[in-house]
Amino acid sequence: MEIKDIIPLVIIIFVVVIVGSMIFTPLSSAQDTKLSILNTGDIGENGTVYVKLTSNQNGSLSDKQLNVKITNDKGEEVYTDTVKTHATGVAIVKISNFTSGNYNINVTYAGDENYTASSISQKITVSGDVTQEEVENSTLVEQTLAQEAASSGSSQSSGSQSYQTSYSSRSSSSSSSSSGSSDYYSNYYDVDGSRVLKEYDESGNVIDPSNL
Repeated sequence: MEIKDIIPLVIIIFVVVIVGSMIFTPLSSAQDTKLSILNTGDIGENGTVYVKLTSNQNGSLSDKQLNVKITNDKGEEVYTDTVKTHATGVAIVKISNFTSGNYNINVTYAGDENYTASSISQKITVSGDVTQEEVENSTLVEQTLAQEAASSGSSQSSGSQSYQTSYSSRSSSSSSSSSGSSDYYSNYYDVDGSRVLKEYDESGNVIDPSNL
């Protein structure tokens, strides 16, 4: 084979290699994401699961849609929904009328042009004895609940209400309340997860909400 015949062949091979590298090399590198469930203990029969979405560079990811599916110990689907993460990166999954027992929760994030897909599957235990759900970061959960209440525009009722104590944190020695008006109890929420307004007696003293 003469030189004049080899040159076109070399050019063709070179072009194929360049085009191939452009096809199989992404134009931009999406950041890896991670899903985690903040609950560290049992969940109430009408409880809440808190799921956090983060990236390896930007931290908490807000306004991202998560697909949630819960199955019982027989593998039967008992819950399915889509939820969005708040500014804290936490999405709120509210369950209702669950019977006590073991379940499996599966959460997936489909990803987009900037962030990769991720998923998590974890066993959870639902118990009717739960009066206080324990989470990994109580302050973060309180901030998320406050944001949800603000975004939904829910109003506080002056009538009788059900109370739930604030969530304890295993990762810190103390739990600070989220920022907000001092007219609210720092540790009590109604059944919708909204902070409860303080009540005062005739002397102007704050009434213990557990006595209401």
